[in-house]
Amino acid sequence: MKKKTISATMASTQFDDILRRVDCDQEHLIIEQEGIPVVVILPFADYEYFLAQTQRHAEETVQTDLSSAGVQNQSGNRLSDFLDEIHATMPDVPEEDVQKDIEEAIAAIRSQPKS
Repeated sequence: MKKKTISATMASTQFDDILRRVDCDQEHLIIEQEGIPVVVILPFADYEYFLAQTQRHAEETVQTDLSSAGVQNQSGNRLSDFLDEIHATMPDVPEEDVQKDIEEAIAAIRSQPKS
């Protein structure tokens, strides 16, 4: 594969020659406008290959994401099961009492002198 850079002006004045170079010589032409790459002209077979590679990469990414989500879901389920087991062994205490105990514990810690 040959890669060449040409100006937009040259591309517009020599378009027939550009098509021949891309088709026959299998060149990849980068068209610049004011020195900035704007467009690439490449053989259609290379374009199809690029699309296939992009699609395959996208499918692999989706598979990886799904696998990762499955692992996270399993971890979440295990955590939920663990918490359910812990809650089953805890005494039945009203939420207000628990909140009061938490607030008292925080107040006690805050009232201790700092070292």
